[in-house]
Amino acid sequence: MAGYGSRSGCTHLDAGMMELPPVSGDTAVLLLSGGIDSTALAAWVQPAAALFIDYGQRPASSEARAARAVAQALGIPFDRIHIDLSMLGSGLLLDDAAQALDATTGAAAIAPSPEWWPLRNQLLCSIAAAWALSARPPAGERIDTVLTATVASDAARHVDGTSQFYEALDAVTRMQEGNIRVLAPVASLSAEEVVRLSGVPESILGWTHSCHRGLTPCASCPGCWKREQVLTGLGILGYEPAETDSR
Repeated sequence: MAGYGSRSGCTHLDAGMMELPPVSGDTAVLLLSGGIDSTALAAWVQPAAALFIDYGQRPASSEARAARAVAQALGIPFDRIHIDLSMLGSGLLLDDAAQALDATTGAAAIAPSPEWWPLRNQLLCSIAAAWALSARPPAGERIDTVLTATVASDAARHVDGTSQFYEALDAVTRMQEGNIRVLAPVASLSAEEVVRLSGVPESILGWTHSCHRGLTPCASCPGCWKREQVLTGLGILGYEPAETDSR
């Protein structure tokens, strides 16, 4: 399938001379969080289906609303499932109290970043692989691949954001019944590069939600900081210099 940005009439950001890694969405389900990275990947690969998982994270309702709007705008079949993992959670995605726990106890003692949730990406990819083998995919669609929109900066924040992690997870998942692949096709690219290369229109980026804390942006969590950095780098956010009075 051609990426959304290749369709005529779409206003998109200049990709320059960079090229996207080859990947097909024809038999893939994309984990669509409603954030910038997964939205750009959705626009690029046009997966057979998009899956949002409410696992007990506190911004779930805003993320789900964003993900559904993005999928609808891109014409991608969308499914939302709820599997409550909050009893296993930690960090900002659970609550501020969990993030502020004594750093010598529990998950807080080994958390590499404030938003870290133990084994989150492994759990979500495994759930998506199980979803692919269930009766929930769109009728007539064969799903044999799970796509995740991990980008290069994720590797610096936690092990389950690295290419090595996804290579290992892919091998473990593929060796099981169903032979489901787990791929992170843009793990070597920055979020800004993925957006530029995908050709996703700004009108669709406008639906996205990035805050780790809640339903509206807090402007003080890693998700909000990254969003500001990416959109500023793309020239979407910014400030015009004040005009000076020369009189």
